[in-house]
Amino acid sequence: MQGKQVLNETLFVYNLSIETFVPENHILRKINQIVDLSFVRELTQDKYCSNNGRTSIDPELFFRLMIIKYIYGIESERRLCEDAHSHMGYRWFCRLSMQDSVPHHSSLTKIRDRLGEDTIEQFFDCIVKQCCQHGLVKGKRIITDGTLIKANASINSLEAINMIERHQEKVREKSDPNEPNQKRIQRKLSNKTHQSRTDPESTLAYKNGCSNGLKYKGHFSIDAEYGIILDPFISTGADHESKHYLSRLETIQHKHDITIEETVADRGYGTGTIISTLFERNIRPLIPLFHHSSGSAMPAGFIYDPTTDTIQCPTGNKLVATGKKDRYQRQRYKIKDASCLSCTTLSQCGANYLKQKNKPRYVQLSDFQPYYDTINNHMNTPYFKAAIRERFYKIEGLFSEAKRLHGFQRAQFRGRKKMQIQAFFTASVLNIKKLVKFVSHNPSIFDPITLIYFIFQRLRHYLAPFRPIFIHSSLFFFFL
Repeated sequence: MQGKQVLNETLFVYNLSIETFVPENHILRKINQIVDLSFVRELTQDKYCSNNGRTSIDPELFFRLMIIKYIYGIESERRLCEDAHSHMGYRWFCRLSMQDSVPHHSSLTKIRDRLGEDTIEQFFDCIVKQCCQHGLVKGKRIITDGTLIKANASINSLEAINMIERHQEKVREKSDPNEPNQKRIQRKLSNKTHQSRTDPESTLAYKNGCSNGLKYKGHFSIDAEYGIILDPFISTGADHESKHYLSRLETIQHKHDITIEETVADRGYGTGTIISTLFERNIRPLIPLFHHSSGSAMPAGFIYDPTTDTIQCPTGNKLVATGKKDRYQRQRYKIKDASCLSCTTLSQCGANYLKQKNKPRYVQLSDFQPYYDTINNHMNTPYFKAAIRERFYKIEGLFSEAKRLHGFQRAQFRGRKKMQIQAFFTASVLNIKKLVKFVSHNPSIFDPITLIYFIFQRLRHYLAPFRPIFIHSSLFFFFL
């Protein structure tokens, strides 16, 4: 006989626990077991009055709801509260009984504004501290990269900053009302002349393969050992990656009390200022160089004389400094007369030359040339190449995970400070996931089989960057 389920709304089971509806391997159950959130009340104590006013929502409840929101990529707090009302696992994780009401979404907004960016940052730092306590942070090698994030504002919200230009745009729009609005908007756009009405802190940012629009830029600095995020920083989309790099490294060392030995980044961070500063701080930069900003190596046969600030070519002619240094701190040296044009060894000369004919050749040197030469000498080594590959699959994969699963592809709020709060929460849940995975798979010393497997996995982790060195080793491929 075919069965039929009938809803009996008058039947109540009083001895049924919500925990029975949460599977043993559920991510929220693991977070509840491994991650200690007892510090939240002490962290937020100064944000509330101790002896006056109405009892507030438990701040730990707020952070537990935020963990659910960002770990499942729920875009709105209204949707979060709706899901928490009907989801047994959410209620159990937030310590809400079936009779307890879920906070209103507007209350979550007020709590977030009350706590502010500083308190959320401290929450993130406490999560990183717990990762450090479990040995997930070594601090020896730091990998940094940036990614563009869509702002919560349309490109149609752009308007001219100058009142005269704004009036002229309105006149042009009225003169040709049949022209599509999108084409009118894209005529002449610049961060110097235009600003968004809805989100003034968002800026235009352009990148190959990405759609044009208003963007923010997220900068992640991670520990190379397990990929723990140490510093999620948000800037405007127009800011170059290298602008905040050195200051963020100082912040990492100060907050987490670590000594950085190596830094890995793409060539966008390979400026002379960054490279020279890292060398002066005894930090090895594993950063490729841009050709246009890395100066020019001294051609064969040319000798530089620092006392006279001149360069002697192989034929004995002297090249003197001409003009001012460019923005990359490069100085151009060339012969004042046209004697080099009649040189018999002109075809074998290694000096630079302009596309125009009948122009003397020149040599270009940078103030950072010794640092550039050091980087260029190591860029083709297996160790350097392995570090660059490690940067790609570790931090690029982290950005992909944050955008696909945790809602980091678009700003949920408006303004840089609120976008920074979103970055702190996103980075926190990513670190929590790694912490849970590590602790869950950490072997017991009384389990020899599991311990051997753990050692085997650690060997794979440490040997992976050196794969090109052992490319012909069959034993290495057996391990990897």
